[in-house]
Amino acid sequence: MVNKARKKKHVSPESLLLSILNDLFLNSQKLESCFRKTTNSDARSFICSLNFAKVGNFTSRSIEIAPLINDVVVKDNNFDTGTRVGLDVGHLLKSALAGGISCAFSAFLMHPVDTVKTQVQASTTLSFLEILSKIPEIGARGLYKGSIPAVVGQFASHGLRTSIYEASKLALPIVAPTLLDIQVQSIASFLGTVLGTTLRIPCEVLKQRLQANQFDNIVEATVSVWHQDGLKGLFRGTGVTLLREVPFYVAGMGLYNQSKKVVERRLGRELEPWEAIAVGALSGGFTAVLTTPFDVIKTRMMTAPQGVELSMWMAAYSILTHEGPLAFYKGAVPRFFWTAPLGALNLAGYEILQKAMITPLNQSGHSE
Repeated sequence: MVNKARKKKHVSPESLLLSILNDLFLNSQKLESCFRKTTNSDARSFICSLNFAKVGNFTSRSIEIAPLINDVVVKDNNFDTGTRVGLDVGHLLKSALAGGISCAFSAFLMHPVDTVKTQVQASTTLSFLEILSKIPEIGARGLYKGSIPAVVGQFASHGLRTSIYEASKLALPIVAPTLLDIQVQSIASFLGTVLGTTLRIPCEVLKQRLQANQFDNIVEATVSVWHQDGLKGLFRGTGVTLLREVPFYVAGMGLYNQSKKVVERRLGRELEPWEAIAVGALSGGFTAVLTTPFDVIKTRMMTAPQGVELSMWMAAYSILTHEGPLAFYKGAVPRFFWTAPLGALNLAGYEILQKAMITPLNQSGHSE
């Protein structure tokens, strides 16, 4: 029995690495001081390999790392062994819920502007002002056409994106402790955006076909696309959508975080919620304009006639030769005004909502 217990204490590097996602710790300074006093070389090397960051109160459920920690911290009466933390599924679910709700709400609120943008980009003849003049004819029902797949897609994809983003932000400083904050944020945003966006593509295809008045309802659109093009038709434009979304969210998230830090440094205090929302709106709107060419190409691909193979390069070449380079920025104005509120809610709104949802959890953890 003694030999088995000793074997448990000697954890291989591979097992330690696999346990990282379940064993992030709070109160890192106390834990580190405890390990400095120990003669257990495995424990000392383990703690040195982890570049601890204070990530919030989560519950550790690791049974493999616990013997290492308990063997050391039990000698220090000042250390609270109940504060061991890890990636709590509840925390990630709350992050996903915060991201999904904020994006779904903003998508529904700004859907009419998105419909105008889509119709401008899908048309080779009508301008932004001409589409605006047709709004009374389109009506409220027409402006909210495609809102169901839009809201469902935003909720699902951004819920996945934000949970992966949060998990990556916690894990990356441990796996690669030399990374700068902005690098961690960018990599985490990249991973979350790629997976979240891929999940949303079918909803995006159906939404844009409805907005372009190719179908009357979501059922007709789904059946028709599936019958004509199969599963491939529901994922049309995936590549160009990723080319639009990844720079948008990586640059947008990075710009938001860095801009917020600069403003807070100038003001000498944390931003008020309305100030954070303003920074988020400007960050989102600016990055939206920069990525408009990819958005135009995506719209042309997703609204192309069924059965017609239109690659990203074919769409780009057609736009350039028939409409000129400025056509790549068609819909930039409505895209800015659509994305600025989205940026405010997606970036700042998500952060505020997440704090509101996570803080009560942390307070209840302390009270226990």
